[in-house]
Amino acid sequence: MPDDPGESFVLNTLLRDAGPGGASTLRVPPGDDAAILADGLVLTQDAFIEGVHWDERFSGADVGWRLAMANLSDLNAMGARGVWAMLSIAMPKPLDRSWVEGFSQGFSQALNQVPLIGGDTCSSPGPKALSATLGGRLVAAPILRSGASAGDEIWVSGQLGAAAGGYYGIASLLSAFLRPMPPLTLGPALAERALVTSGMDLSDGLSQDLHRLCAASGVSAQIDPTSLPLPAALMDRSDPVADAVGFGEDFELLFTARPQDNVAVRTLGESLGVSLSCIGHIQAGSGPPTLGQRAWPVGWSHFGTEAPC
Repeated sequence: MPDDPGESFVLNTLLRDAGPGGASTLRVPPGDDAAILADGLVLTQDAFIEGVHWDERFSGADVGWRLAMANLSDLNAMGARGVWAMLSIAMPKPLDRSWVEGFSQGFSQALNQVPLIGGDTCSSPGPKALSATLGGRLVAAPILRSGASAGDEIWVSGQLGAAAGGYYGIASLLSAFLRPMPPLTLGPALAERALVTSGMDLSDGLSQDLHRLCAASGVSAQIDPTSLPLPAALMDRSDPVADAVGFGEDFELLFTARPQDNVAVRTLGESLGVSLSCIGHIQAGSGPPTLGQRAWPVGWSHFGTEAPC
Protein backbone atom coordinates (compact mmCIF):
# COMPACT_ATOMS: atom_id res chain seq x y z
CA MET A 1 0.00 0.00 0.00
CA PRO A 2 1.21 3.59 -0.46
CA ASP A 3 2.54 5.64 2.42
CA ASP A 4 0.07 7.43 4.71
CA PRO A 5 -0.93 10.42 2.50
CA GLY A 6 -1.88 12.61 5.44
CA GLU A 7 1.37 12.09 7.30
CA SER A 8 3.35 12.55 4.09
CA PHE A 9 1.53 15.82 3.42
CA VAL A 10 2.38 17.17 6.89
CA LEU A 11 6.05 16.19 6.65
CA ASN A 12 6.50 17.41 3.08
CA THR A 13 4.82 20.75 3.88
CA LEU A 14 7.01 21.35 6.94
CA LEU A 15 10.21 20.47 5.09
CA ARG A 16 9.23 22.63 2.11
CA ASP A 17 8.56 25.70 4.24
CA ALA A 18 11.65 25.17 6.41
CA GLY A 19 13.83 26.00 3.40
CA PRO A 20 17.33 24.77 2.58
CA GLY A 21 19.18 26.55 5.40
CA GLY A 22 19.88 23.43 7.43
CA ALA A 23 21.24 21.38 4.56
CA SER A 24 24.86 22.21 5.37
CA THR A 25 24.51 20.72 8.86
CA LEU A 26 23.23 17.35 7.62
CA ARG A 27 25.21 14.44 6.24
CA VAL A 28 22.16 13.17 4.32
CA PRO A 29 18.83 14.90 3.47
CA PRO A 30 15.76 14.27 5.66
CA GLY A 31 13.79 11.10 5.00
CA ASP A 32 15.36 8.32 7.06
CA ASP A 33 14.51 7.10 10.57
CA ALA A 34 16.74 9.78 12.10
CA ALA A 35 18.70 12.88 11.11
CA ILE A 36 22.47 12.57 10.70
CA LEU A 37 24.46 15.71 11.36
CA ALA A 38 27.72 16.43 9.59
CA ASP A 39 29.73 15.48 12.69
CA GLY A 40 28.11 12.02 12.90
CA LEU A 41 25.60 12.78 15.65
CA VAL A 42 22.27 11.03 14.98
CA LEU A 43 19.04 12.63 16.23
CA THR A 44 15.55 11.15 16.47
CA GLN A 45 12.30 12.23 18.09
CA ASP A 46 8.98 10.53 18.88
CA ALA A 47 5.75 11.90 20.33
CA PHE A 48 3.32 9.75 22.35
CA ILE A 49 -0.24 10.92 23.00
CA GLU A 50 -2.62 9.23 25.43
CA GLY A 51 -5.53 7.69 23.53
CA VAL A 52 -3.49 7.50 20.32
CA HIS A 53 -0.33 5.61 21.29
CA TRP A 54 -1.55 3.94 24.45
CA ASP A 55 -4.74 3.07 26.34
CA GLU A 56 -5.80 1.77 29.73
CA ARG A 57 -3.94 -1.51 29.24
CA PHE A 58 -0.63 0.32 29.62
CA SER A 59 0.85 1.19 32.98
CA GLY A 60 2.96 4.33 33.30
CA ALA A 61 6.03 2.09 33.26
CA ASP A 62 4.87 0.46 30.01
CA VAL A 63 4.46 3.87 28.37
CA GLY A 64 7.92 4.98 29.50
CA TRP A 65 9.48 1.78 28.21
CA ARG A 66 7.72 2.01 24.87
CA LEU A 67 8.60 5.67 24.29
CA ALA A 68 12.28 5.02 24.94
CA MET A 69 12.33 1.90 22.78
CA ALA A 70 10.63 3.66 19.86
CA ASN A 71 13.48 6.17 19.79
CA LEU A 72 16.23 3.61 20.39
CA SER A 73 14.79 1.54 17.54
CA ASP A 74 15.20 4.50 15.17
CA LEU A 75 18.86 4.88 16.18
CA ASN A 76 19.38 1.15 15.76
CA ALA A 77 17.95 1.34 12.24
CA MET A 78 20.60 3.92 11.32
CA GLY A 79 23.43 1.80 12.77
CA ALA A 80 23.88 4.08 15.78
CA ARG A 81 24.03 3.68 19.56
CA GLY A 82 22.27 6.03 21.98
CA VAL A 83 24.39 8.55 23.92
CA TRP A 84 21.83 10.93 25.50
CA ALA A 85 18.09 11.58 25.82
CA MET A 86 15.78 14.58 26.34
CA LEU A 87 12.14 14.41 27.40
CA SER A 88 9.12 16.74 27.36
CA ILE A 89 6.07 15.70 29.35
CA ALA A 90 2.64 17.38 29.64
CA MET A 91 0.34 16.07 32.37
CA PRO A 92 -3.30 16.91 33.23
CA LYS A 93 -4.30 18.28 36.62
CA PRO A 94 -4.30 17.06 39.34
CA LEU A 95 -0.88 15.50 38.88
CA ASP A 96 -0.88 11.69 39.05
CA ARG A 97 2.36 11.19 40.95
CA SER A 98 2.25 7.39 40.90
CA TRP A 99 1.89 7.40 37.09
CA VAL A 100 4.89 9.73 36.76
CA GLU A 101 6.95 7.49 39.04
CA GLY A 102 6.06 4.42 37.01
CA PHE A 103 6.73 6.20 33.73
CA SER A 104 10.14 7.35 34.96
CA GLN A 105 11.10 3.82 35.99
CA GLY A 106 10.07 2.29 32.65
CA PHE A 107 11.75 5.05 30.63
CA SER A 108 15.01 4.71 32.59
CA GLN A 109 15.01 0.90 32.38
CA ALA A 110 14.60 0.97 28.62
CA LEU A 111 17.28 3.64 28.14
CA ASN A 112 19.69 1.34 30.01
CA GLN A 113 22.44 3.81 30.94
CA VAL A 114 21.68 6.32 28.17
CA PRO A 115 21.55 9.50 30.31
CA LEU A 116 18.58 11.85 30.44
CA ILE A 117 20.14 15.31 30.11
CA GLY A 118 17.17 17.68 29.95
CA GLY A 119 13.71 18.48 28.64
CA ASP A 120 10.54 20.29 29.71
CA THR A 121 7.43 19.79 31.85
CA CYS A 122 4.04 21.50 31.71
CA SER A 123 0.36 20.93 32.40
CA SER A 124 -2.07 19.67 29.77
CA PRO A 125 -5.77 20.61 29.47
CA GLY A 126 -6.34 17.26 27.75
CA PRO A 127 -4.57 13.91 27.59
CA LYS A 128 -1.02 13.14 28.66
CA ALA A 129 1.45 14.14 25.93
CA LEU A 130 5.06 13.03 25.75
CA SER A 131 7.97 13.72 23.41
CA ALA A 132 11.44 12.19 23.62
CA THR A 133 14.52 13.17 21.63
CA LEU A 134 17.53 10.86 21.56
CA GLY A 135 21.02 11.48 20.31
CA GLY A 136 23.26 8.68 19.09
CA ARG A 137 26.60 8.05 17.46
CA LEU A 138 27.32 6.12 14.29
CA VAL A 139 29.71 3.19 14.56
CA ALA A 140 30.39 3.08 10.80
CA ALA A 141 28.76 4.34 7.60
CA PRO A 142 25.06 4.97 8.28
CA ILE A 143 22.31 2.58 7.25
CA LEU A 144 19.95 4.48 4.93
CA ARG A 145 16.71 3.63 3.18
CA SER A 146 18.14 4.56 -0.20
CA GLY A 147 20.77 1.90 -0.96
CA ALA A 148 18.80 -1.16 -2.11
CA SER A 149 19.53 -2.60 -5.57
CA ALA A 150 17.87 -5.21 -7.76
CA GLY A 151 18.80 -8.70 -6.61
CA ASP A 152 19.30 -7.77 -2.96
CA GLU A 153 17.65 -10.02 -0.41
CA ILE A 154 15.05 -8.57 1.98
CA TRP A 155 15.42 -9.44 5.67
CA VAL A 156 13.48 -8.82 8.86
CA SER A 157 14.45 -9.44 12.46
CA GLY A 158 12.28 -11.18 15.04
CA GLN A 159 8.63 -12.02 14.46
CA LEU A 160 6.05 -9.95 12.60
CA GLY A 161 2.61 -9.61 14.12
CA ALA A 162 3.50 -10.23 17.75
CA ALA A 163 2.36 -6.73 18.74
CA ALA A 164 -0.86 -7.19 16.77
CA GLY A 165 -1.54 -10.43 18.61
CA GLY A 166 -1.05 -8.70 21.94
CA TYR A 167 -3.34 -5.85 20.91
CA TYR A 168 -6.06 -8.32 19.91
CA GLY A 169 -5.93 -10.12 23.24
CA ILE A 170 -3.61 -13.10 22.73
CA ALA A 171 -2.19 -13.43 26.24
CA SER A 172 1.15 -14.93 25.22
CA LEU A 173 1.82 -11.95 22.92
CA LEU A 174 0.67 -9.15 25.23
CA SER A 175 4.21 -8.34 26.39
CA ALA A 176 5.28 -7.79 22.77
CA PHE A 177 2.63 -5.07 22.52
CA LEU A 178 3.22 -3.43 25.90
CA ARG A 179 7.01 -3.81 26.11
CA PRO A 180 8.61 -4.23 22.66
CA MET A 181 12.21 -5.45 22.53
CA PRO A 182 13.94 -4.03 19.42
CA PRO A 183 17.17 -5.83 18.43
CA LEU A 184 19.33 -2.89 19.51
CA THR A 185 22.65 -4.65 18.92
CA LEU A 186 21.79 -5.62 15.35
CA GLY A 187 21.87 -2.29 13.49
CA PRO A 188 25.35 -1.23 14.69
CA ALA A 189 26.71 -4.77 14.12
CA LEU A 190 25.39 -4.86 10.54
CA ALA A 191 26.85 -1.40 9.90
CA GLU A 192 30.26 -2.30 11.34
CA ARG A 193 30.47 -5.33 9.05
CA ALA A 194 29.05 -3.48 5.99
CA LEU A 195 26.47 -6.25 5.51
CA VAL A 196 23.47 -4.06 4.60
CA THR A 197 22.63 -2.07 1.50
CA SER A 198 19.58 -0.35 3.02
CA GLY A 199 17.46 -0.55 6.14
CA MET A 200 14.87 1.04 8.40
CA ASP A 201 12.90 0.60 11.58
CA LEU A 202 9.87 -1.67 11.10
CA SER A 203 7.30 0.14 13.26
CA ASP A 204 4.45 1.09 10.93
CA GLY A 205 4.05 -2.38 9.44
CA LEU A 206 5.74 -4.02 6.46
CA SER A 207 2.93 -2.82 4.17
CA GLN A 208 3.96 0.82 4.71
CA ASP A 209 7.63 0.55 5.64
CA LEU A 210 8.69 -1.62 2.68
CA HIS A 211 6.95 0.85 0.38
CA ARG A 212 9.00 3.66 1.95
CA LEU A 213 12.27 1.77 1.57
CA CYS A 214 11.55 0.93 -2.06
CA ALA A 215 10.54 4.52 -2.86
CA ALA A 216 13.75 5.86 -1.30
CA SER A 217 15.87 3.36 -3.26
CA GLY A 218 13.96 3.69 -6.55
CA VAL A 219 13.23 -0.04 -6.71
CA SER A 220 10.40 -2.51 -6.23
CA ALA A 221 10.20 -5.73 -4.21
CA GLN A 222 8.69 -9.20 -4.16
CA ILE A 223 7.72 -10.68 -0.78
CA ASP A 224 6.94 -14.37 -0.26
CA PRO A 225 4.06 -14.49 2.26
CA THR A 226 5.01 -18.04 3.28
CA SER A 227 8.45 -16.84 4.44
CA LEU A 228 7.11 -14.26 6.92
CA PRO A 229 8.13 -15.10 10.51
CA LEU A 230 4.75 -15.25 12.25
CA PRO A 231 4.21 -16.17 15.92
CA ALA A 232 2.52 -19.56 16.31
CA ALA A 233 -0.05 -17.96 18.62
CA LEU A 234 -1.14 -15.65 15.78
CA MET A 235 -2.17 -18.51 13.49
CA ASP A 236 -5.64 -18.82 15.04
CA ARG A 237 -6.50 -15.32 13.79
CA SER A 238 -8.62 -15.13 10.64
CA ASP A 239 -5.85 -13.48 8.59
CA PRO A 240 -2.48 -13.65 10.38
CA VAL A 241 -0.60 -12.30 7.35
CA ALA A 242 -2.69 -9.12 7.44
CA ASP A 243 -1.93 -8.76 11.16
CA ALA A 244 1.77 -9.32 10.53
CA VAL A 245 2.27 -6.84 7.69
CA GLY A 246 -0.45 -4.25 8.30
CA PHE A 247 -0.56 -3.62 12.05
CA GLY A 248 3.01 -2.51 12.84
CA GLU A 249 4.36 -1.71 16.31
CA ASP A 250 6.83 -4.61 16.24
CA PHE A 251 9.90 -2.28 16.23
CA GLU A 252 11.97 -4.84 14.35
CA LEU A 253 14.58 -4.10 11.69
CA LEU A 254 13.85 -4.28 7.95
CA PHE A 255 16.98 -4.38 5.79
CA THR A 256 18.41 -5.52 2.48
CA ALA A 257 21.67 -7.33 1.83
CA ARG A 258 23.62 -8.73 -1.10
CA PRO A 259 22.92 -12.42 -1.83
CA GLN A 260 26.61 -13.27 -1.38
CA ASP A 261 26.37 -12.04 2.21
CA ASN A 262 23.52 -14.41 3.12
CA VAL A 263 25.66 -16.72 5.26
CA ALA A 264 27.42 -13.82 6.98
CA VAL A 265 24.06 -12.22 7.86
CA ARG A 266 22.71 -15.48 9.27
CA THR A 267 25.90 -16.07 11.24
CA LEU A 268 25.77 -12.58 12.71
CA GLY A 269 22.16 -13.04 13.78
CA GLU A 270 23.04 -16.31 15.50
CA SER A 271 25.98 -14.73 17.31
CA LEU A 272 23.75 -11.92 18.62
CA GLY A 273 20.84 -14.19 19.50
CA VAL A 274 18.62 -12.35 17.02
CA SER A 275 16.27 -14.30 14.76
CA LEU A 276 16.61 -13.19 11.12
CA SER A 277 14.41 -14.18 8.17
CA CYS A 278 14.90 -13.63 4.45
CA ILE A 279 11.40 -12.82 3.16
CA GLY A 280 11.93 -11.77 -0.46
CA HIS A 281 14.10 -9.85 -2.88
CA ILE A 282 14.47 -6.43 -4.47
CA GLN A 283 13.43 -5.99 -8.10
CA ALA A 284 14.33 -3.37 -10.67
CA GLY A 285 11.74 -0.73 -11.50
CA SER A 286 9.63 1.65 -9.47
CA GLY A 287 6.37 -0.28 -9.19
CA PRO A 288 4.77 -1.03 -5.83
CA PRO A 289 6.10 -4.00 -3.83
CA THR A 290 4.10 -7.21 -4.16
CA LEU A 291 3.00 -9.72 -1.52
CA GLY A 292 2.73 -12.88 -3.56
CA GLN A 293 -0.65 -12.90 -5.26
CA ARG A 294 -2.50 -10.99 -2.57
CA ALA A 295 -3.11 -7.29 -2.00
CA TRP A 296 -1.30 -5.47 0.77
CA PRO A 297 -3.48 -5.04 3.88
CA VAL A 298 -4.31 -1.45 4.80
CA GLY A 299 -2.10 -0.16 7.61
CA TRP A 300 -2.56 2.46 10.30
CA SER A 301 -3.07 6.09 9.25
CA HIS A 302 -2.87 9.01 11.67
CA PHE A 303 -4.98 11.15 9.33
CA GLY A 304 -7.28 8.59 7.74
CA THR A 305 -10.25 10.91 8.13
CA GLU A 306 -8.52 14.13 7.07
CA ALA A 307 -10.65 16.82 5.46
CA PRO A 308 -10.52 17.03 1.66
CA CYS A 309 -8.31 19.73 0.16
